[in-house]
Amino acid sequence: METLDLGVHTGFSTMTRDDKSGLLDQNQTVEDRVDELRRGRFDYLVALDDRRICRDEYFSVIQYAARQGDAEVVYVGDVNEDDLTFDLKRRIERDTKEEEIEKSRRAVRRRIEEGYDHGRPRFGMTYDDAGHYQVPGEEFDTVMEIFQLDNAGKSRREIADTVDIPVATIQNVIDRREWYINRKQMEVS
Repeated sequence: METLDLGVHTGFSTMTRDDKSGLLDQNQTVEDRVDELRRGRFDYLVALDDRRICRDEYFSVIQYAARQGDAEVVYVGDVNEDDLTFDLKRRIERDTKEEEIEKSRRAVRRRIEEGYDHGRPRFGMTYDDAGHYQVPGEEFDTVMEIFQLDNAGKSRREIADTVDIPVATIQNVIDRREWYINRKQMEVS
């Protein structure tokens, strides 16, 4: 019998996470054991429950490796109904959240493909009635004042003190001067 104790570990793989470190399929010991399962070195893979093996789709990779090597996956702990209900709820919530995230990613990709703006509006801007483009909003007069003060040679700190806006926001507005001017012209067109 061999025991694989990863200690405190995420339990997730690159199948559901983008992080390239600290994940099950990035752990060489886990990869070695999965390969040994596949080659038939073990007769059983024993765990308290499936969450002790893996918390995402990588579990199916482990199950498949066990089937290839003719190993049986066995759970030694009984799962009472409350735990089973909790586990099912947890899986449904996770799947629902991942579906929402993917739907949001598709919507952002579609907006980008169509040339629309996306994300929170920049300082002084709001979205047009169709929700496609950022156009001057309530604080756009402050944006114009920032440009005037910058043209007059005021420092970022002096501008920030005058318009009561953080220096970082002042810098962002000045760095995007051309973008703001183009958006102002789009509004007039």
